[in-house]
Amino acid sequence: MSTIDINTLLEEKSEDFKLELLLGTGGLSKKITVRDINRPGLALTGFFEHFPYERIQIIGTSEYTYLKYLDYDVQVKMLNKIFSHENAVCCILTKGLESTDAMMKVFSDLDIPLLRTKLSFSSFISDLIYYLDIKLAPSIKIHGVMTSVYGLGILIVGKSAIGKSECALELVKRGHKLVADDIINIRKCSGQTLVGSSMEISKNLIEVRGIGIINIKDLFGIGNILDESLIELVIRLEEWDPLKKYERIGIDEYYTEFFNVNIPEITIPVAPGRNIAGIVETASLNQRLKKKGYSTVRDLRARLQKEISRNSL
Repeated sequence: MSTIDINTLLEEKSEDFKLELLLGTGGLSKKITVRDINRPGLALTGFFEHFPYERIQIIGTSEYTYLKYLDYDVQVKMLNKIFSHENAVCCILTKGLESTDAMMKVFSDLDIPLLRTKLSFSSFISDLIYYLDIKLAPSIKIHGVMTSVYGLGILIVGKSAIGKSECALELVKRGHKLVADDIINIRKCSGQTLVGSSMEISKNLIEVRGIGIINIKDLFGIGNILDESLIELVIRLEEWDPLKKYERIGIDEYYTEFFNVNIPEITIPVAPGRNIAGIVETASLNQRLKKKGYSTVRDLRARLQKEISRNSL
């Protein structure tokens, strides 16, 4: 399970989120494990059934105003109830709100991080949820090449030395974009969205047997690289098997599954003389047409039906 700690959140987003740490430096190692956030409004009234202690607690103007109506001892009691739990992570004040005396006591005693942002509640939570969605998304690493061809994210897979990197290099020469080579990090974002990206250590690099490691950004320019891309099509390269029946019409559709998300897959047999990069380009354009509702097979079937009807008259 992916996690990040409070210290990482501050290091990466303190400037963008206008975040500052007020109290609780000893709790910076606490792990954020869920992407959801919570407003503890109901809990401040004393109702704690099904309370999500493991979420980041956000206090906006409404919660803050209600807290200040409570007596000091009641404030301390309610805040202690929320943040003394073993799964408690941190609390963030929005809109530059000042910490109350009760907050100062509770967060100092518990050493739980109390943070503050100058952003409004609505602006802050949308940015925070987007950030957590990326950082905490479930992920796996696979061997392959990730490219963007005509704006369509294509994951090229196949056994070692089948020609994945050479195909990607040819696609880059044709003006398309490299996302990652060798190790692809696949993460599932919200809904049914899969995103592929490179490992930081191999970013912009590609291995070409006979030449070695080359830097696509340095050789071809920043316009030929992407940090990440949606995975919208999987292309599997395999050695041509004369005994195997390959798809020739396109009636049957095949899929690859990651995180219970099905991605369309096509298999391209590799043989001397075949223009694999050109086939990948064609597959990309064809998939874009399919996404818009057009099917060549359906069009062919309609033509055949029309011809059969005409000849039967």
